[in-house]
Amino acid sequence: SDPTFADKIRHVRDPKARMAIVWAHCKTKMHCDTDEPKEEGVEGDVDEPKKGHGGCGHVQPLIRKEGLKLFVQYKRPKDEDEDVKSLQPDKRLFTPSEVYTTFKKIPTRIA
Repeated sequence: SDPTFADKIRHVRDPKARMAIVWAHCKTKMHCDTDEPKEEGVEGDVDEPKKGHGGCGHVQPLIRKEGLKLFVQYKRPKDEDEDVKSLQPDKRLFTPSEVYTTFKKIPTRIA
């Protein structure tokens, strides 16, 4: 959906270098962008409809590994003014059942 990102990875043949570019681009994204709503009233511009990626709008957590355990950290927004402790991100255990549920949501076939 991002033409500059697609142009960056299109010309890289080395898989490790391409993965490094993808990682550098995606590690800063902390929000799953939703698709733009379709405008049904506009008939003048009949181009190929832009294919959406099915974003959910969910805030993406940081996943950290400590030993064999996975922990999920959600960064708090800066506009919340509660305690000094609230500046620390929430950290909780990411259980195997939650991992399994997350993996089940990923489609096996991308159309």
